[in-house]
Order: sequence, then structure tokens, then C-alpha cells
Amino acid sequence: MHPIIGWVIGILAIVILGVVVDLLLAENKMGKFVKSVFAAAVILVIILPLPSLLNNGCNFDENFIIQNQFELDRNFLEFADRMRMNSLARGVEAQLREDGVSGARVSIEGRVENNDIIVDLVRVDISSANFETIAGQFNPHDLVGRLVSGYLHIDRFRVVVV
Repeated sequence: MHPIIGWVIGILAIVILGVVVDLLLAENKMGKFVKSVFAAAVILVIILPLPSLLNNGCNFDENFIIQNQFELDRNFLEFADRMRMNSLARGVEAQLREDGVSGARVSIEGRVENNDIIVDLVRVDISSANFETIAGQFNPHDLVGRLVSGYLHIDRFRVVVV
């Protein structure tokens, strides 16, 4: 990303954050103080790159306050990935309930690559499951394994039913 675009994004981000905080705060002394802090932050974000630009002959690539890459908080990304896996597991449990298998507990191991969930292993605990609407003789482990692999479009060997 070009440094000027990063600079503009930084300005917009602090302005948007300031507007959100402004909307949430009441009109009291603390609210006025916080608004003043955000106004100062906007001014700093705007003027901090200027001295380095003037001293270095406007070399945008080397000495700019916002570098070419943004650093993301790895812990937040891992947390978001875990939340997506948990949400997917709860969705599989809900689908199993719709298909007549209530009380099954699902856990999913996998990773997120390019915003896609790659499922490595699915564990389904049916020890306390109730097979309500399914009649006839059947192997519950095989049935649940086939259902879950169908929901997630994965190979059956990636589903472990206990």
C-alpha cells in the first residue's frame, strides 16, 4: 500500500473512532475531555509525518509514520478463528438436531486459510445423544459420521464419532 493511502486511512480511522465515541458519550465534562483528546489525536496523525517529509526531501517510502504494512494483532486473529470454528460446530449440532439427533456435542479442529475454514478433524460425542425421529435399526456412529461429513463436505475419515 502506498504510504499516502496509509496516512489517509489512519486519519479516517481516528476520525471515525472519534465520531463513534462522540455519539456514545454524554454531554458532560468527561465527554468534552474525551472529544478534546480525539481532536488532538487527529491533529497529531495529520502533522506528525510532515517534518520527516520536509527534512528528507519528501521520500515517502522510507520515513513515513505509517509504514507500507499494517501489523495485525495475532491474538485477535486466532481468537476470531476459534470463534468461527465454534460457530461452525454449533451449526453442525443444530443441523444434527434438525435431522433427529439431539444432544450430540461437536468439536472441530482446523485452520483458516485465505478466509476459508479448512477442517482437519471433527469429533462428535453421541454418548448422551437421543435419536428421536430416526426409526429402524442403524449404526449410530456410521449415521452421524455420514451426516456430518455431508454437512461439511469433507471425507468421512475426518469425522470421529465417539
